[in-house]
Amino acid sequence: MSNKYGISEIELVKIKERDKLCVYCHKVMEDPRSGGLRNDWATIEHMNYLPPWNNHNTVAMCCFSCNSSRGKKKLIDWFKTSYCADRNINNETAAQPVKGFIKLYRDC
Repeated sequence: MSNKYGISEIELVKIKERDKLCVYCHKVMEDPRSGGLRNDWATIEHMNYLPPWNNHNTVAMCCFSCNSSRGKKKLIDWFKTSYCADRNINNETAAQPVKGFIKLYRDC
């Protein structure tokens, strides 16, 4: 069975195991069902903002705050925003899944 993005439950578990911290700001994320601050919730990040979204190379876990800030901006453009500058988020500090995505999809 898959979720609304077409990601199978097995694949989603693997992604959550891989991305225990936000792939951008590296904060500890909380399960949205557990309550806590909304900005700390773990969310599915579609590094490629266009479908298909069921590829583990284009999907990661990030906090609600980073996901909301990025919106539909391309990663490279988002890295230039004050949000990222203030938090030292860039292509060098992002987690490995993001670096791998950028390497595979240069026009992200």
